[in-house]
Parts: sequence; C-alpha cells; structure tokens
Amino acid sequence: MIDVSMIDNNLLTITFQPVWVDRLLHIIEQEVREIVQQRQLSLTVHAFPGSNQMTYGDGERLLQAFRHLISNGIKYTPDGGKIDVDGRLLPGFVEVIISDNGIGIDPENHVRVFEKFGRLGDVALHSSGKTKFKGGGPGLGLPITKGIIEAHGGAIWVESEGYDEEKCQGLLSIYCFLSGQNAG
Repeated sequence: MIDVSMIDNNLLTITFQPVWVDRLLHIIEQEVREIVQQRQLSLTVHAFPGSNQMTYGDGERLLQAFRHLISNGIKYTPDGGKIDVDGRLLPGFVEVIISDNGIGIDPENHVRVFEKFGRLGDVALHSSGKTKFKGGGPGLGLPITKGIIEAHGGAIWVESEGYDEEKCQGLLSIYCFLSGQNAG
C-alpha cells in the first residue's frame, strides 16, 4: 500500500543508475525456478537486442515491476503452460514483452487490470496460493508496475484477444517500454 500511495501522490523515488535488463530478468528466473518446475510451466527468457546493453533505471524498482509481471504470468497460466519473455531495442527504448498462453483478458478489461484493486473474474474462484493457478492477490501488482514503468518514462499495456478459462488458448502479452539514455 505504501508503494501505491507514493505512486498516487507522485512521490515514488527513482534512483537512476546503470542497469542491464537481462540481469534483472535472470534474477527473477532464478527466483521462480522451483515454482515453474512444480507447476510444470515453461518459462523462457530470450536474449533479445538491447537486453544486455546498459541503460539507466532504478534496478530495484525495475526488478519489482518485472517480478509482478512474471508472477502474474505464472498465476494465470494453467499447469503445463508457457510464459515467454522477449523484447527488442527501439530508438531510445528497450521494449520488454512478457507473454503467456493463460486465461487471457477481455478487451474491455485491458485498462482495468492496471487500476488499484482491479481484480477480474469471480474472486471466490481464485486460489488462495500466490503462485497457484489463479492465485489471489489484492489487485495492486499491476498498478504498482504501471507506476514504476511510467516513472522511468515508459509505458505499459496489455494485448489479449479475450478471456477463456476453459480452453486457455488466449495469448496475453504485456508490453513495457523503458526509456534510457543509452538505449537505442
């Protein structure tokens, strides 16, 4: 709640220093390795152009943002599913794309997921575990992530064709741009 309050009041402190996106993603990959194995998920972090180049950002805050995004991919992808982290280098930006083959999000909820307490679906049907399929939470992870990315001069949005909990064939991709003095 403190992070949300700081973001709401434009008080989030970002300490810009050299950072490498691939190093942050590798840390998270190691953190979630056991959960991914238990749930028989496939988590692939691709080496993409720009991921290994130095840019400027707050490493701790970016780690927090990417952790939220990858955790959501884990929570809303059924056992045996896959999560991919990829991206590309654009002039002045590094684009990071986190996609999964989970339950997806209806287009009318693409903005709502970034609102505080913006949980979707019947909360009574959510799991009680943080990393279990449809694991519940307070609905603050994506709003915090959005605040962190925007504080870095970036943007974040979701692309998904829709919600289908039965087939779980929808592709959900969350894109975020990180601006940086040395990106591009």
